[in-house]
Amino acid sequence: MSVAARLYADHNATSPLRPQARAALLQALEIGGNASSVHTEGRAARKILEGARESLASIVLCPPQAITFVSGATEGLHLALESAHALGFGPCFIGAGEHDAAWAKAHQLYPEAHFIPIDPDTIIDLNWLDAQLENAGPKPLAVIQAANNETGAIMPIARVSDIVRRHHGALICDATQALGKIGAGAIAGCADWTVFSSHKVGGPPGAGALITAPSASIVNLRPGGGQELGARAGTHNVPAIAGFAAAALACATDAACEAFQAATGQERDAFESAINAALPHRVILAQAVHRIANTACVALPGWNAEKQVIGLDLMGASISAGAACSSGKVKSSRVLAAAGFSDDIASSAIRVSFGWSTNPGDGEKLAALYIKCARARTGAKET
Repeated sequence: MSVAARLYADHNATSPLRPQARAALLQALEIGGNASSVHTEGRAARKILEGARESLASIVLCPPQAITFVSGATEGLHLALESAHALGFGPCFIGAGEHDAAWAKAHQLYPEAHFIPIDPDTIIDLNWLDAQLENAGPKPLAVIQAANNETGAIMPIARVSDIVRRHHGALICDATQALGKIGAGAIAGCADWTVFSSHKVGGPPGAGALITAPSASIVNLRPGGGQELGARAGTHNVPAIAGFAAAALACATDAACEAFQAATGQERDAFESAINAALPHRVILAQAVHRIANTACVALPGWNAEKQVIGLDLMGASISAGAACSSGKVKSSRVLAAAGFSDDIASSAIRVSFGWSTNPGDGEKLAALYIKCARARTGAKET
């Protein structure tokens, strides 16, 4: 089966390259040149770079000078955490459902980092955070994602921001799963450092953005050529940045977000409705809260997540596991374990995420494949 004929439902991992991003990337590749050079080719590359900065700024509602282009969300989160640490912010309070990119770096810089509890819908406990920050000292730091990458649950980031600011702290927001899925106004201006990633919105890998509020700054611990006004050294990946900005422009306007929510939400609801009716032992997570519309997280106790992914892959569909696989050993989802679920559920959770290339009816098609695969495993007959 060709890649084109497959049913791709793993957009939260990487969304396929959008046509607009491909065109912008190829145009930048044709121009060539180093954006730090003063000759003709360098000035052309610089024009593309600054045009991308202005375009992205208009989408995420910040001034262009607030944007630092980075290689992706991991670098952006690390740069934000290093800056907060160098500026004396701490202790650190990090959501129990954060991505490993933030989780690991936060614990490296702040060995005594505090975990913000999450409920079974993977939403952070605001009352707990408020109470803890009350006695945390003059400069506490909170690290909280805008939307959970496994369940799609949307965090009350504006309320988090109010709590953190009331306690004179700083906030780092991982917004990689929010761009293009919820309106930029929902998170704009909420955090001191906000991180976005290109390949999550149909741009090329290798680009991302760190947005720094006027209340904060970047402390670059890896100096070099002085690019990005000294905030991030290294030759600009102009083609990837151009593709990133084009992808963001295609998907992150309010109208585009509304269209995305309607289209992908219809497919997700169709998928969940079908498996609800056919598989009585399924557990669908975060259904009771506001989620990004494209995401479903499903557990079928007793059926290992990795085997589900392999089974669907052989049937021509791409999904991902809520559990992480390291050195050939399957681990239960850290996020779902923190949310209070048993190992049986945490190790059997899979994530389905639709996107811009999803076709009408893909939700029902994927459900049919999933149900068939589940019944083949158990030997159950169709009813």
